[in-house]
Amino acid sequence: MVNADNAEDYTFERMTDMDLGQMYLVYNDALIARSSSDILFFKIVKDEDGRRLWKQYCILEVRGFIYYIKGNVRIQVTTDEKIFFYLIDKETFMPILENVMFNFMSCNQMMFGSRVRYCVTYKTN
Repeated sequence: MVNADNAEDYTFERMTDMDLGQMYLVYNDALIARSSSDILFFKIVKDEDGRRLWKQYCILEVRGFIYYIKGNVRIQVTTDEKIFFYLIDKETFMPILENVMFNFMSCNQMMFGSRVRYCVTYKTN
């Protein structure tokens, strides 16, 4: 974490031992990260000394690509077989499964705009 007023004032912490790939910051307080085998959720909590630290609070045992756009209230997790839509609770930041659909297009990524009117899907190769 870097102090916005003084860039030389920073703290380094080890959030997890897992490898992290795609990451999205949701509501400026929760971090959703893709690992090689899971989707991890982190949030900032204060310890007994008053320091703000990232702590893992939830894990989804789903292997896929994640997508989130600011202004939308849900994240998508695209797997080879299904696409999962999760709402993120603004109070607890817990993911709530809203909908699941089959991935008949075999797409790698599905991206909805912030108004959820348009969607773009793509498949690599």
